[in-house]
Amino acid sequence: MEVKGATIGRMGDPIGVDPNTFEFADAEVKLWMDNHLRNIDSPGRIYYDFVKSGSYEEGFSDSVFLDILKVNEDGSKDADLEFFTADRQQDARRDNLVGIKGNPVLVVYMQGDVYEMNRLTNGSWRYFQRRIKSAFAENAKIEPVTFEYDGAERTGEKISITPYVNDPRRRQFAEFAPKLYEFILSDQVPGKLYQIKTVIPAGSPDSEPLMEETLTLQSAEFTN
Repeated sequence: MEVKGATIGRMGDPIGVDPNTFEFADAEVKLWMDNHLRNIDSPGRIYYDFVKSGSYEEGFSDSVFLDILKVNEDGSKDADLEFFTADRQQDARRDNLVGIKGNPVLVVYMQGDVYEMNRLTNGSWRYFQRRIKSAFAENAKIEPVTFEYDGAERTGEKISITPYVNDPRRRQFAEFAPKLYEFILSDQVPGKLYQIKTVIPAGSPDSEPLMEETLTLQSAEFTN
């Protein structure tokens, strides 16, 4: 997922419509416009674990730390983000982490994902970004889900998309076109994001996936 020299923006390309009049799809609202950090009322650290596996290339595991530095009067947060470590670390500009309400882990992960698709296919990361945006707007699936966090069963919603299945250019990257994206969100966990998972299945259903990535909330500690 690493792209040398890449600087991750707040939400990728700016929204080209009036948010006061345009009707966004439910998945877009839940992922990009919701106040994910609403349930955090003091500084602290949120820790996510990342694992990449699959038959296509060597996998790895790494860490993501979201630090809530300040809770502002309007409820927004000032934060810092360490997304991966050492040579894999991705840039998150400090000015994109001031006065935020959305969880920046989502943004950095998804920007890194389109760069990764660019690397795998020799394609255009902007093309993959547009396909993902269209999938969220047009055919995302939202369903209730239960999961375990911090020793207790939690409830939330899973948002799923397969942005390349019907892509008119899929023959140019057919091996990767079945890629599935899943996002689990819940008001019952700090920062609302519990998990992001992507899977590129192999040609045979009995085979190991070509590639699988899972980013999962592990723990959160706050000052009070």
